[in-house]
Amino acid sequence: MAYQTGLNASARSLPTKQDLISRGMSDAEAQELIDAGLSREYGGGMSQAELQDFENLIGRLETSKLRQLSGQSRARQRETFAGGLANMMGNF
Repeated sequence: MAYQTGLNASARSLPTKQDLISRGMSDAEAQELIDAGLSREYGGGMSQAELQDFENLIGRLETSKLRQLSGQSRARQRETFAGGLANMMGNF
């Protein structure tokens, strides 16, 4: 049995562990829900899984930007070399 809180529910509105167990949750499920609520309250509003997903997305974005900058750098090098070669050929 899953217990879901509303979007505007605060940590104080979460039921106690005994209340969850009396509603049919196992001891482990009730503890996990309580821990998730406390983690959100004291962890900046993000659960551990949400935080890991966010860090994963940030890492992917940084990698993508570095790849993009590297590609731009190589393109500028090719343009510089092509311009230099064209100037050398113009001297002959």
